[in-house]
Amino acid sequence: MSLLAQASLLDRLPEPLRGTTGLAIVAGVGGLLLLVLLRRLFRRKPEPSPDTKLQENLKEYPPPPLAGARQLQIQGTPARIRLIVLAPVGRNPLGQEEVEAILNEVLRGLGDVAKQDKPRVRVWPSQLSSQGFAPTFHRVTLKPEKEGTPSRWILLAGPASAGRRPVLLGMAVLTDQPTTRGRVTVEANSWAEMLRIVNS
Repeated sequence: MSLLAQASLLDRLPEPLRGTTGLAIVAGVGGLLLLVLLRRLFRRKPEPSPDTKLQENLKEYPPPPLAGARQLQIQGTPARIRLIVLAPVGRNPLGQEEVEAILNEVLRGLGDVAKQDKPRVRVWPSQLSSQGFAPTFHRVTLKPEKEGTPSRWILLAGPASAGRRPVLLGMAVLTDQPTTRGRVTVEANSWAEMLRIVNS
């Protein structure tokens, strides 16, 4: 605060507060205001939740391209792959270029169908907990409809085997008709029972 402004404030104070005491009060109030202003400027923004970086909003996804020669079925229901999430188990990284080959090892032809359906593909960092992958995938993948209501979206997630290599796989698929399947946690040896590739 400038000396001129301080002097102006001092002139407005009652007679007994003018002088050294008044100057101390004005300086104290100015210091407090400066402290509040600095605190607001340098206040730390809260750290975003790790889930925020992984979040997928299916409502914003574009429609799938025209169906190709082969099609995915989930327990007999035709479906189009719109999202693939893969994560390695343990500390070994997984590259984006490996996704198609890994999918074909999880289920013969799955990588070929994914290539045809052109889904979004996300490779998550290494997961130290296999059990935590499916709940995380289901939590961060947002469907347009309320939970428990019929939806064209089916979400599948769980551990899978790509040959001898364990991986964690999450998929969001779009069906022709609404179903109540919703979110499914798949056991490592159940992908072949759940999914089937057929000629359309």
